[in-house]
Amino acid sequence: MGWPHKEDGTVDWESVFEDKDIGLIGYMERAQTVPALAQCAHVIVQSLFIRAQDEAARKAFNIAIDELIRTHDSHHARSRILLLLREIKGNRLKYAQHFLDGDDVDDERRRLDHDPVTVLKALSSVSSES
Repeated sequence: MGWPHKEDGTVDWESVFEDKDIGLIGYMERAQTVPALAQCAHVIVQSLFIRAQDEAARKAFNIAIDELIRTHDSHHARSRILLLLREIKGNRLKYAQHFLDGDDVDDERRRLDHDPVTVLKALSSVSSES
């Protein structure tokens, strides 16, 4: 099964992430334990970053997930991982719009713009504000 698409031909990232029945966020929210939370998050990263050139991002996001789980209680780990997924969603929405606008954004720029280390630092600053 592929991702749902909108009429304009782009992936419907809002549904992919937020649909209460089939969305990735809903999937995460149903995880009952910290190990299940980690497993869900890792499966989601695997499914979103499938290309060979995504290997570094896949690895970095998985390390970020493990770090969030290791350094936070289950409630805060869950909320931070959900923020991480929404950051990924935001990036996907942004580049779908670039595609529709005819902007020529290469994969290298997109990957640099979506650096997991930067995302984790942003989540850490949110964490310190909680």
